[in-house]
Amino acid sequence: MILKHYYFRFVNFLKGFDVYQLLALPVLLVVLLASTEFKNTDIKIGVILPLSGANALRATSHCNGLRLALKHINAQGGVNGRKLRLEIIDNQGSPDLSAEIVRDLIYETNVVSLIGGISPAATRVIQNMAEKAQVPFLTALCTHFEVTDCGSRFTFRSITDDKRQSEALAEFSARRFKSRKPALIYDSNLYGADSAQKYIETSIKFGQQVCAAVSYRPGSLNFRRQLQVIFASNPDSMIILTSPEDAAVITRHAREARFSHPILGGNQLASPEFTNLAGVYSESVITTLPFNARLGGQRADYFLSEYFDTYAQQADSDSALGYEALMLNILALRAGEVSRLSVRNSLAQLHGWESVAGSGGFDNSGNQVRPAEIAIIKERQKIPVNLEALF
Repeated sequence: MILKHYYFRFVNFLKGFDVYQLLALPVLLVVLLASTEFKNTDIKIGVILPLSGANALRATSHCNGLRLALKHINAQGGVNGRKLRLEIIDNQGSPDLSAEIVRDLIYETNVVSLIGGISPAATRVIQNMAEKAQVPFLTALCTHFEVTDCGSRFTFRSITDDKRQSEALAEFSARRFKSRKPALIYDSNLYGADSAQKYIETSIKFGQQVCAAVSYRPGSLNFRRQLQVIFASNPDSMIILTSPEDAAVITRHAREARFSHPILGGNQLASPEFTNLAGVYSESVITTLPFNARLGGQRADYFLSEYFDTYAQQADSDSALGYEALMLNILALRAGEVSRLSVRNSLAQLHGWESVAGSGGFDNSGNQVRPAEIAIIKERQKIPVNLEALF
């Protein structure tokens, strides 16, 4: 009887509506449900990194920094009461697999933005698809200058690019060591070849003339033949532009052959892999420094302490830049609506920020404006050259 009573009450209630109002009820119900679901769902950010393969150690460290930032953000209530979620997927360093992953993240998972990329080839695939779909993409590890030098609108880079690194290395070697005849050794991949060309172009401004530029195929184990060609040109410094693992072997071979002139390289040589593999031969090597904790002040101190407590190991540049990358996305998300276009526009307006890595900002191309910092390796520690006297 009770059910029958409520049934007749419901029928009488519906009789108060005309046919158009009745037809609109399902649509209104769908809108209300969708609105409620949108407000209650997590904000999703896609992360594409090579968690297996050649760059797995760097990618894992980067992910650790991202996850620590995620922990801190959600502990503070997320973004306007909504939790943040990272959709982290391994692209195995493959450009083809990267394309499949990005497509799924954009059109199936509906991420609001993307983070990732290490190798130039995979990064450019992520970038091209993000640009076409108008999804903001931030890379904190890929330094290839063309990533933000191609007229892109939705791409941002928070690490100093190879162009600025080349300028810093050339200027420092010319000023500190009076180097006028540097030699280059680089791998034939996109990173090595393009970085070598950029260094050759840049070094001229500082009175240098590259006397030898020797390439090799990735996977080589012996570099003595390439080094013989370099030594024959009588260089007064050597620039290594390749992976940390290969750079360690090249440095070892060069020192064993009694090459006593300065050895320099980009941020690849700042990774723990280089110093661990090169050992004592890494002593006095010059590198660019992506992360200087002193510049981050209390933020960096807090990050380093929390990172060690969480992972029982010291944070490196890759983990710090991962932490910074997610925090930049949060700044953008909190500055406007939770939408792809709003995040893109907010990122584009970040002309200045303070983070664990210090001050930074994006220029009109989405490129990091923070200058490259030079460090010297002493007892396997990267010491900023302006603090070298203290050590």
